[in-house]
Amino acid sequence: MTNSVGHLIGVSFAIVASTGAGVFALLSWGIFRNSPFGTAIALLSIGMVALTLYHTMLLVAGPESLALHVIRSAVNTVIAVFLGLLILRHRQLHRAQSRGEPTWTD
Repeated sequence: MTNSVGHLIGVSFAIVASTGAGVFALLSWGIFRNSPFGTAIALLSIGMVALTLYHTMLLVAGPESLALHVIRSAVNTVIAVFLGLLILRHRQLHRAQSRGEPTWTD
């Protein structure tokens, strides 16, 4: 694959965006560690890092490499786990609210 200026700019932007999302994930998890919002935003940021790395690999390696199929599978697994965790957390909060318990601690 030829490396045009557009591809090189895209790859550098993907690396910067992925790094920023990773830092945001760590910071938001550290600040909102005990709240459901912190867990959700950290998992979404980690998903963004994975998707950005996937698109970087797509620009560099081409659309039909084995590494891209593995990354695509891993991203789909992370999304499924994230949705499952959100459903479980929603049920926990709903049960705690119906019993009158606090939903999270400071």
